[in-house]
Amino acid sequence: MTFSIVIYDPEEKAWGVGVASKFLAVGAFVPWLRPNVGAIATQALANLTYGVDGLSLLEKGYSASDTIRVLTESDPLREKRQVGIVDTKGSAAAFTGKECYSYAGHIVGNNFTVQGNILAGEEVLEAMAKEAESKGKIYEKILRALKAGESKGGDRRGKQSAAIIVVKTVDKSEKEIDPLIVGKYVDLRVDDSQDPLKDLERLLDLWLATFIEEEMVNVKDYENQIRQALNKWG
Repeated sequence: MTFSIVIYDPEEKAWGVGVASKFLAVGAFVPWLRPNVGAIATQALANLTYGVDGLSLLEKGYSASDTIRVLTESDPLREKRQVGIVDTKGSAAAFTGKECYSYAGHIVGNNFTVQGNILAGEEVLEAMAKEAESKGKIYEKILRALKAGESKGGDRRGKQSAAIIVVKTVDKSEKEIDPLIVGKYVDLRVDDSQDPLKDLERLLDLWLATFIEEEMVNVKDYENQIRQALNKWG
């Protein structure tokens, strides 16, 4: 019930996962990343140990394809699983079990893989792959890929949540508050929304303005929305 992209940017040495779904808080389950190690998306009947054990295997030097082989060969429910992995060198691999709900599939390309299940059709993945191959910052390509997938029908049951997580490492930071200190370049989730990608794009603008390109957007433009959210939940 999910479509996702796992991608590596060799210039920035950054790994990212973007995911969208008609499922509550999909960002809490699908993305698994570690700087200088790789990135994993585990979905369909998601096996969360694929994230934990997969990152451990990647850290030991296993390739993306070997990691998938090890994870799936001992899993009796592997035909209900779907997983995409990009390793420390940017090599990508994916697995879609034969019992994943249709339409289910994946496309593996240079430094990326896109995968999904319960999709409107193969055109969802084709649109995502095209954006993954385009130019731009890694977070831009992830967001464009998710929006492209949704424009082709995305999750055929509807939409509810989305997330973008990107990791990279830096030698040091001169800022007191900097997500890069813990390797998080971008770390955003929309857990329950009628239009999660629209909300995710707004949050990404704020994130970039706050932590990366501080003059890119005027944070004051969002003050009313932030105040309304605080009043609602606080």
